[in-house]
Amino acid sequence: MSAAAEILNRSQSGLSRQVKELESELGVRIFARTKNNIVGLTPQGEEVLRIGQRILSDAENLRRVGSWTSTDTEVELRIATTHVHARYFLPRILKSFTERFPETLLTLQQRDPVDCCSAVAAGEVDIALSTVDERLRHKIVAIPAYSLTSGVYVPKRHPLLREKGLTLKKLSEFPFIAYSPAFAMRMAVDDTFAKAGLRPRIVCTATDADVCKAYVEAGMGIAILAKLAFDPARDTNLAVLDVGSLFEPSTVCVAFRRNAYLSRSLYAFVSTWAPHLSQQAIRLALEGAKPGTARKATALPKL
Repeated sequence: MSAAAEILNRSQSGLSRQVKELESELGVRIFARTKNNIVGLTPQGEEVLRIGQRILSDAENLRRVGSWTSTDTEVELRIATTHVHARYFLPRILKSFTERFPETLLTLQQRDPVDCCSAVAAGEVDIALSTVDERLRHKIVAIPAYSLTSGVYVPKRHPLLREKGLTLKKLSEFPFIAYSPAFAMRMAVDDTFAKAGLRPRIVCTATDADVCKAYVEAGMGIAILAKLAFDPARDTNLAVLDVGSLFEPSTVCVAFRRNAYLSRSLYAFVSTWAPHLSQQAIRLALEGAKPGTARKATALPKL
């Protein structure tokens, strides 16, 4: 209470009195107390906090609406995404968008999936394009958009290229270059091997698909990465093997902060990135409808 009073430039006694008046008006205890010490929030207090946060979010949305021009062009649109999307999927999307909204500054933040979702929840970015950690779904609105398939990256002339049928056991015989555990694809790969009673030897991890490919090319091991990251023109020393029958695809979502206000240009960006997601489906999801009401594409479009 003392720290809160200092931040608000209020006296502690005045702030304490105001909290007690609020508790009296609502007819609930907001804080759990032991003698005169606050030890946490009551269940009702947790709900009051959530409602208060929603009210503050709506107030901020009102200010943002009033600050935008009649053309609804933001000064900045902040996007968090992973390396593979920033490098291999978004360049043509961003180019198309900036041609339509030349006055909007696009700020692209490359993060791992957990950080992408955390940044949206904290209001550090306006939107995230990534897989979603299930532990963070209550803090954001995540709408499924694309299925991202994986492939096994190996050097040219690798023994696996001579195999007629790949199996988990055969793959586990080779050292692995792997995504960081923060990636849904890495977690899915680990789970798949574990269910088969196998544990591949991981010799290096990275959050950057290009880094993983560099170590595969150097002969350190093989890697299970998004097939999207394969560039035939540049990856001339690598090959990608199809393992769609062994590993489930991961789902890439577009994530927003709960109760966020989306401008016309932000809707336009989403429609450029995922044309199959309608503005109505996005609005329904933001209003509390299950994200499944948005139609999910079966795969990323061909570039």
